[in-house]
Amino acid sequence: SVNFIKDHFPVIHKEYLKEWLKEKGVKPKNQKMLSANEFKFTPNEELLNMKKVDLSAVAFKVTDKVIAQEFVDSRQIPKERQEELWFTPQAQTLHLLSNKYKDRVLGNDPRIILPFIREDGELVGITGRAINDSPLRYLTMRFLDDVPLIYNIQNVDKTKTIYVTEGPIDSLFLPNSIAVGGSDFKKIDDGIKDNSIIIYDNEPRNEEILKKLEEVIELGYKVCIWDDKRIADCKDINDMIVSGLEQSEIVGIINTCTFEGLSAKLKLMEYKKI
Repeated sequence: SVNFIKDHFPVIHKEYLKEWLKEKGVKPKNQKMLSANEFKFTPNEELLNMKKVDLSAVAFKVTDKVIAQEFVDSRQIPKERQEELWFTPQAQTLHLLSNKYKDRVLGNDPRIILPFIREDGELVGITGRAINDSPLRYLTMRFLDDVPLIYNIQNVDKTKTIYVTEGPIDSLFLPNSIAVGGSDFKKIDDGIKDNSIIIYDNEPRNEEILKKLEEVIELGYKVCIWDDKRIADCKDINDMIVSGLEQSEIVGIINTCTFEGLSAKLKLMEYKKI
């Protein structure tokens, strides 16, 4: 019975109650993010014994857990892209995915998991975005050392324009997009270089980003150098979406603000003065 669960499994009861209230359309008063130590999770040992890395052994689909669904909805992540995201209530369980991390302290923060999958379908790494107030917002794990972590590379059409962002979450709002999981765009294969537009965060006073922009311009990449009043107060693409801009508007701004070669160098000089 429900009372039995409440008395003997209080953590499970809390989650059951929240799911029930959600179905009834009732929002709990004074709703707070659960702390990490309120989550308990038992990995699937059978799946963990398989040779191939399998996220379903240690994580849930985002759409299966209310707390995860609420987070991705709050960031306005498109419904069709939510299906590729995972959720772990306790990041420490992720150490079971690879012997490389068996003795690593990963913390117990609840995280949204974005998988890096190479073109043959193998999971080569993950990044986990904390959904509480953890000082470590992102946690990245690499399972194969010789494979670059490029988000969504297995799904892009290499014959069309490829939008390349720093963070995987930003890439979820753009068509035919990938993310490099950081600011090192040089890991992009030369085979897609000509069709790629490099998109850094909109931070004209960030010296590191300005330096990286100079580097990729010198390497011959097309780059987005933000110059539009609509996004002046937005740090990244997710901020632009939350501010009310549609995907089509953001794509239009990116296309208008894309430069290469000498034009990019001149535009970057203007950008530094903002």
